[in-house]
Amino acid sequence: MQRIVFFILIYLLVQACRPLERQVRQMATAGQYHAGFYLYDPQRHKVLADYQGDKYFTPASNTKILTLYAAQHVLPDSLPAFYLTRDSLATYLWPLGYPGFLNPAVGDTFTYQVLAAADSLVLNLPATQPDRFGPGWSWDDYNYSYMPERSAFPVMGNMATFALDSLTGRLMVYPACLADSVVLDSGQAFAVQRAEYANRFTVTLDSCQQDCRGQVPLRLNKATFVKLLSDTLHTPVVLATLPRPDSARLYYGLPADSVYKVMMQQSDNFLAEQLLLQVAQAMSDTLKAAIAIDSASRLLAPLLPDSLIWVDGSGLSRYNMTTPRNLVALWQVLVEEMGRERLLPLLAAGGYAGTIADWYAQKPPYIYGKTGTLRHNHVLSGLLHTRSGRWLYFAFMHNHYQTGSTPVKQQMERLLQLVYEKY
Repeated sequence: MQRIVFFILIYLLVQACRPLERQVRQMATAGQYHAGFYLYDPQRHKVLADYQGDKYFTPASNTKILTLYAAQHVLPDSLPAFYLTRDSLATYLWPLGYPGFLNPAVGDTFTYQVLAAADSLVLNLPATQPDRFGPGWSWDDYNYSYMPERSAFPVMGNMATFALDSLTGRLMVYPACLADSVVLDSGQAFAVQRAEYANRFTVTLDSCQQDCRGQVPLRLNKATFVKLLSDTLHTPVVLATLPRPDSARLYYGLPADSVYKVMMQQSDNFLAEQLLLQVAQAMSDTLKAAIAIDSASRLLAPLLPDSLIWVDGSGLSRYNMTTPRNLVALWQVLVEEMGRERLLPLLAAGGYAGTIADWYAQKPPYIYGKTGTLRHNHVLSGLLHTRSGRWLYFAFMHNHYQTGSTPVKQQMERLLQLVYEKY
């Protein structure tokens, strides 16, 4: 009798899930795009819904979940910033790809104080610099703020900021040493355009009713490094390639979780790329992201149901591919390794924080996770806390819709709300 009751319950559960899968299929069919949905109950070890969970999709910024896994596996509680030593002539620095130096997104002041104390600075860049762009990045997006260049020693997040005061009409440039590289133009809207291969900027001014602000990535080269650091630290800076002595002291920057939080909640591409470089540096003493990816992929291989195609830290590349059930398995690994209490505060929370602050609203939040968006692609995966108190893992992937992302998000919100109510 108990076996009969058990199988009846299983049958009813399967029947209850079919409407979810049918809704996802109808959404994708109506919009002429590809969709995948995977819903898993870790307490009962049960797949609650599976629509194309084994098919490959472009994950976009869900790739940052992989970067988080690699970083928390390898990096210490505080991020390594640089090695430093001093003699009577100068202070000598060996960078480690640390992204926090004067980066307003994370608010590190300690590393600046350390370097500002130097009378003169010798910056020893590695012989092999990281490629400025990742594999498969859209090279013609170089002027957009979401695609700063990668580097051995980032300064100010490798970004230039331009702010127009609406009252005075004064244009302020940060870092200030770039002000002599700006050409002013007039037009219908405030805009900043950088030359593709140089730090020459054209700023289009309009009659801003409110303060206008724009950010564009810096074009990094050795001359830029020297100019930025000399002006910022108010001390002479020269470049060299001296070997690092054993006596050099390792300095640490921000707590790792404070950087992971910005990367995950705000989907900060720059932090993700630099963290992956830091993982590679810690493992091999080189800033080669492929080394970090290869190592983390080998660790994950026995834990994921499908293989990974993973090429960068941020998900800017369309070469990345994974499956919905891979993402669910990855969330399970992170919860097991980090603990839910540590992990949840790092994530975007529906109606509350990060990239889903305006979506999936509920008090307390019921969606914690990571979004991913490229043109015509949108992904959300993470943890779902149901009304009854169950914790579920889910991945919802959409590729190649022709509209904007808003209609897709609205449909996702309705379905995930149904899961919240139903389970």
